[in-house]
Amino acid sequence: MKLVSDVGGTNVRFALAKDGHILAETIRSFRNDDYAAFLDAATRYVAEAGSPALETMAVAVAGPVNGTRARLTNRDWSFDTAVLDSTFGVTSRLINDLEALGYSVPSLTDDGLLQITTDFAGKGDQAVVAGIGTGFNVSPVVMKPEGPMVPKAEMGHVQLAWRARAKVSELAGTEDHGYDTVEHLYSGRGFEKLWRLWSGSPLGAAEAMAAEDPAMQGFLNHYGSLMAWLAQDLTLAFLPGQGVYFSGGVARAVLTKGGAAAFCAAYGEPLALDTASHVPVRVILDDTAALAGCAAA
Repeated sequence: MKLVSDVGGTNVRFALAKDGHILAETIRSFRNDDYAAFLDAATRYVAEAGSPALETMAVAVAGPVNGTRARLTNRDWSFDTAVLDSTFGVTSRLINDLEALGYSVPSLTDDGLLQITTDFAGKGDQAVVAGIGTGFNVSPVVMKPEGPMVPKAEMGHVQLAWRARAKVSELAGTEDHGYDTVEHLYSGRGFEKLWRLWSGSPLGAAEAMAAEDPAMQGFLNHYGSLMAWLAQDLTLAFLPGQGVYFSGGVARAVLTKGGAAAFCAAYGEPLALDTASHVPVRVILDDTAALAGCAAA
């Protein structure tokens, strides 16, 4: 039996897994505000689950992971495999939450995905998950007979591609706009900053969406096109024949609230390398996907 957990900035989810698969009836979610530390929430979950005999544990953390230690980006929670091992009598593993989504890719079903492109078929044994949320990064995935392999990668701090930077410079009226890296543009902060630059509105992006601000549709089209260029670059960089999988609150908002058509139009343009092929693009909607990834990791 394996204890798996997905720790976000607001909620922490738990489940039990066996033979690499989540036991759906064991999934529980707790509010982080109700606990001083992750260990408190985990101890409560295990007790309420009947204190099952656990052998292993995998925890996906929305923050930096350094081998046996991790910390949550938006909350003062820390994680140490030695403490988890001694507390629960397990062999534990810490992984980044985006890495966990990479491990989940083979188990994702149509119910947990939104198909964005309809013209391209998946093939091969590679995929890539791109997370546009609080920050940005990618998780390459290689399908193996024994299960997915998810190499580590860092793309958020890569310099922003020239055409996206040129588009932002045109909008800002200057090249000195602060959008220097991929994460500067493709992240929650980048999305918010670009919305204010685009609209001049005193409303934040989330408020404008809720208020159905007339300028929002044009902005979603604009940002959707920028995301399409990113998807093209990911296609060339990682050769993900199985497809590009977007995750994160920004990606989900843009591609489900009006930006999908503009995305598809821009993504369907010829790739920079004429021997490369377009691949399917999907959005991960399943909020328990990271738990499934922990089960497979």
